[in-house]
Formats: sequence, structure tokens, C-alpha cells
Amino acid sequence: MSWLFTRWDLAPFWDSVIGDLLDARSNPFRDPKVNYPALTPEGQAWMQGWLETLRWPYLLGTTLLGAIALTNKFPEHLNRWIWHLLLVLQGGSLLFLILVARLSFATGLLLTLRAAIFAYVASAILGLILAGMLSLQPNPNIYRRYGVIAGLLLGIGLIFSQMPQEQYVLIGTTEGRAAFIKDTPQRLADTLRYGEFDNGVDMQIRAARDIEQALKLYAEDKRISAAFIPESALSVEAPILWRTEFLADEYRTPAMVFGVFGFLLGLLTFGGWQHQMHPLAVFAEFYIDILRGIPMLVIILYVGLPLSGAVKQATDGFIDLPNMIRGVFAICLGYSAYMAEIFRAGIEAVPKGQVEAARTLGLDRWQTARLVILPQALRIVIPPLGNEFIAMLKDTALLSVLSVRDATQRMREFQASSFLPFAPFNTAAILYVVLTLAAASLLKWLERRTTPIPKK
Repeated sequence: MSWLFTRWDLAPFWDSVIGDLLDARSNPFRDPKVNYPALTPEGQAWMQGWLETLRWPYLLGTTLLGAIALTNKFPEHLNRWIWHLLLVLQGGSLLFLILVARLSFATGLLLTLRAAIFAYVASAILGLILAGMLSLQPNPNIYRRYGVIAGLLLGIGLIFSQMPQEQYVLIGTTEGRAAFIKDTPQRLADTLRYGEFDNGVDMQIRAARDIEQALKLYAEDKRISAAFIPESALSVEAPILWRTEFLADEYRTPAMVFGVFGFLLGLLTFGGWQHQMHPLAVFAEFYIDILRGIPMLVIILYVGLPLSGAVKQATDGFIDLPNMIRGVFAICLGYSAYMAEIFRAGIEAVPKGQVEAARTLGLDRWQTARLVILPQALRIVIPPLGNEFIAMLKDTALLSVLSVRDATQRMREFQASSFLPFAPFNTAAILYVVLTLAAASLLKWLERRTTPIPKK
């Protein structure tokens, strides 16, 4: 990092990084005339002055700290603090540039790296949790406890489902449009639009702000021949085309959530009781078997399109994830199943005698897992985990189906604009080869560092 800081002219690089950190509307150093983050001439002069001031002190300071740490002439705790400081200065700056900063000249490459890294970390955490679930053992009271929780969830869902329902009527005729109040559930709008009520025909919808506006449109606008309003607000004589009642979303959503979770937990409890397994272990095994049987492209499309749309609609637009986050989440879900099997194999490879010895020494389950099992299991699973990272790095190319502008999507855009048949595809292929070779080299180095040297 220090060598890069002093060897090359990185003014355009820092122009992009610092320009992204500034607000284009309020900061005078940010150029508001361009869409990408860039500095004004005054901002570039200010940045160049700071770079010239900090360049050589930064290089000399980090080099001096590294030399001091390597001499080992200072106390061990002081050397440790020096190495930590170097790690923060060098590694922290590098991680910021790779994972956070928006570098306009390499956006596609950085999106590919960030998607792979974030998905890998998330899938490793989820896979470790699933592996822990698989190792759970049932006790005599576990089925009764989980059965009671499932019954409580079902009971809460039943209470919400029995709340008073709202009664609505469709008045008027089907010759024109129908005035539809804005906060009415979307499913009822679709029922009117496609004529799925009794003796109904397809109707166009005209949104209304409230009940008063809907009645006013029905009475005064000649294009509006019907209105869908609460029956309690019906104050004029009008023909009723359709009468229905429904549960308000404030009751319907929690009723469905508690009911579904209660049913699934009850099903897991029953399955665990049948096979003498922990209910969470049944869930983990079911999750792993299902996710490993679905192609990654199907998972990305399912999570990125219908599932994200359903979550957005259920939360009334509160949860609306960007396509990048949707793709990372999909890759995390798909690869966590494979990660769980890798972690389980590594945990089971640890000799049982060591676990029993740890228990004999008085260590509890958490201390045994953290101090005895996981260090040895992680050393065993480094090669397969490295293979998963390389496969995940290549599968980030599938995120282009969600219009994520990674390296593959940028290549497709360039090919569409330039009409070059081979150059964009060759460039993308070479880029992925370089990334995978770099990842493989890093993993081999890590494997050598963690492999104990046999004694002669």
C-alpha cells in the first residue's frame, strides 16, 4: 500500500475516491456538472497538495514501523501494538478501497469482488450456524417445549385472523371506470381490474385519495361509473354490484406470519419426534437438501424478482433492497448449504477423545467449540472453503441477470455498443482467470501457513 502511494501518480484515483465521499449539493470541492464522483479544479489542487504533503511521510513512517517490528529488540507487547498499527494503516486502507470506495474507473471489477467477498462471508456464517444446528442433540423435554411454542404461535395467528373484518361494496355500473380508494388492498384492485367478482367484467381503476373523493368522482365525473367503498360509508341510493368482506392488512399480515411459523415449527417438531432428532437439526438438513438441489441461476432469479417483490409489497415499500444486495443474498443462501456440509465434515473429523478431554478439564460446550473443535476444524476445511470461494467468484457473473453492473454486465454493455464480436468476451474471460488464479495462490499460501510442519 505504501509503495502504491508513492510509486504512481494516483491523482485520478483519489479524485474518484474523495469525490464519492463529498456531497455534490453542498460541498464546493465536488463537481456537480458530471454524474460520476469528481472534484472541481480547486478540489483537485487541494487534494494534490495533501498528497504531496503526506506521500513521503507515510512511506517512511510505515517502513520505519515495519523495521522496528522486525528487529524484535522491543518488548513483545510493544511489537504487537506496532503490528496492529501497521495492519490498521495498510490493511484498513486497502479494505476501504476494495469494499467501500466507489472507484469510477473500475466499477464492474469492484462490484464483482465485493459481491463475492460479502456473499462468501455471509454464507460462511450461515453455513457455520447450520452446521451447529446439525450437531444439536434432543433431550426429553425438547419436543414438548417446541410443541408449546408452535401452539402459541398458531394461537396468536388465530386471534389475529378472528379480528372484525371490513365490509366493502361496489356500487354503480360496469360501463366506465371504478373509483378505488388508495389504501385498499391490492388484491381487491386486481379482482376489480380483471372482473373476478360475481357477474363481473374487466374494469379500469381510478385511484381516489379517500372515501369523500371516491364518492365525488362517482357523482360528478362522467367517466366514473362505479365506486368501491366501505359499506358503512354508503349514504346514497345506488345499485350494489358486489359485496365482499376482508381482513385488514394490519391483522392479516401478522395472522399469516404467526400461522406459517407456527405450522412449520409444529411440522419440524413432529418430524424430529418421529426420527429422534432435534427440530432445528431437521430444519438444517431439510434446508441443505433443498438448496443443493436448485441451480444457482434459479435461486438468484427467485430471490431477486418474485421474493423481493413480495417482501416489498408486504412491508408497504419499507424493505426495497437494491439488486446488488438481492444478488448477494441469493448467492449466500445457495452456497450456505455447501458451506454447512463442509463445516460439518470438518467438525466430525476432530477426534472425539479431544472433546471428551476438554469436558474432563471443565470446559463447557461453548468453550469446547471455540478452543478445541473450531481451530482444528477450520484447518481441515481450508481447501474446500477455498474452492467454494473460487466457484462463488465465478458465479457472481450470474448477477447480470438482475442488471447488476458487474464485470459481466459491463462487458455485455460494451459489446452491445461497440459490436465487437470477441474482444469484450475475451477481456471478461481473462479477468475472471486472473481473479481465480490470484484467489488460488492466496489460498495455497494460507494452507501452507496453517499446515503444521512434521517433526523429523
